[in-house]
Amino acid sequence: MVKKMEDNIELSVIIPVYNAGKYLKQCIDSLVMQSLNEMEIIFVNDCSPCSDDEELIKHYMKKDGRIKYYKHEKNKGTAGAINTGLENCAGKYVTIVGNDDYLLDNKCYEYLVDVANKSNADVTGFGAYSFNDGNDKEKTQIYKNSYYKKAKKVNPDYFPSEVTWNKLFKTESIKKHNLIFNTNAKYEDIEFWYRYVITVNPVMLYIDKNYYMYRQRANSVMSTPSNYIKRFDVYKMIYNFIKENNKEKEYRNNIIKWLNYPEQYENFTDEIKDIYRQQTIEFMKEININAEEIFNTLDMRIFKLFFSNNYIADKYSEVIENYKAVKYKYTKVNIFFHKLKREIKRIAAKFRG
Repeated sequence: MVKKMEDNIELSVIIPVYNAGKYLKQCIDSLVMQSLNEMEIIFVNDCSPCSDDEELIKHYMKKDGRIKYYKHEKNKGTAGAINTGLENCAGKYVTIVGNDDYLLDNKCYEYLVDVANKSNADVTGFGAYSFNDGNDKEKTQIYKNSYYKKAKKVNPDYFPSEVTWNKLFKTESIKKHNLIFNTNAKYEDIEFWYRYVITVNPVMLYIDKNYYMYRQRANSVMSTPSNYIKRFDVYKMIYNFIKENNKEKEYRNNIIKWLNYPEQYENFTDEIKDIYRQQTIEFMKEININAEEIFNTLDMRIFKLFFSNNYIADKYSEVIENYKAVKYKYTKVNIFFHKLKREIKRIAAKFRG
C-alpha cells in the first residue's frame, strides 16, 4: 500500500543527492519509516553521476506518496540543491538530511514537530552521533547543548552547532527574510547559520535525544585538507556580515575561536600547512586580534602552527598539556604563566606589524 502525503504538511525534509551510491538506501529507509504522515521528503538530484541514485528514489516514490523528486539540469552544489528544496517546500518546518546519513528513531520527526509546535521555537535542535564510515557500532555523541533545554533566544556566548541537519527550522523564519544557502561557500552550513541567527534573532529549543547518525567519509568536504582551508573564505564572509550588522562586539569571542588549532592539522601536507598558517596570520590581522584575546580565548596550541621544526612543535604541545594540568592547582600566577603571556604579546605584536 502506498503511503499518502497529507494536505496539511508539518515538516519538509530536504535531501541533496550527489553520488550517494551505496549509502542512499539506508538514508531513504530511515526516512520512509518515519511515523509522521504530515511530511514531505524532498530529494534534489544535483546532476549525480551515479544513475542508481535516481533509480532508487523513483523506486521508493512508487511506495511512498510523501516523496517528491527534483533534478537539476546543471550542477549547483549542495547549497544550490538545498535552495531548490526550500523553493518547493510546503512544510511548517524544514530540515536537511545528508544523502549518506540516516535517522535512528522512526518516531523522531513526529516527536520533534510536536515539541516545536508546543514551544513555538523558531529552531528545534537535537543530538546526533558521529561515526566513521563502515563502523557505526563505535559512535561519538556530538553537538549537545543543554543551555537551550528551555526555549530562549540564541546567545552568542552559548552559540549552537553550526550544522543545519540537527535542527528543525520554522520555514516562515527563513522565507520571510528571503534567506538562502550561499552557493559560493564551501561550508554552506556555517555561513547560513550565522546569517540566519543574526537576521532572525531566533528562539531555540534543544532536545537531548540523539536522533541523527552523521557519517564521516574519507573524502568528504569536512575531512579533505584542501577543502578545510577554504573555511577561511567562509569566515571572512561571515565576519563581513557581522560587521555590516554592527554585531562585531557581540560575536567577538566567536570570531576569535574560529582560529583555534584544528585537529585535522596533523594530517595536512606541508604545502597545506603553509597555506593554513598564512591564512591564520592574515585573518588575525584582519580582525585586529590582541594579545589578551589570544591568551584568554584561544587554545594555546595555536602557536604550534608557527613552529617549523616538528620536534620543537611537539615539545611545545607537551608544555601546554602540562600547563593545563597544573594551572588550576595554584592560586598565584606561576613563572610559566608570565613567560607564556609575554611570548603571546610578542608574537601578537609581530602579527599586527
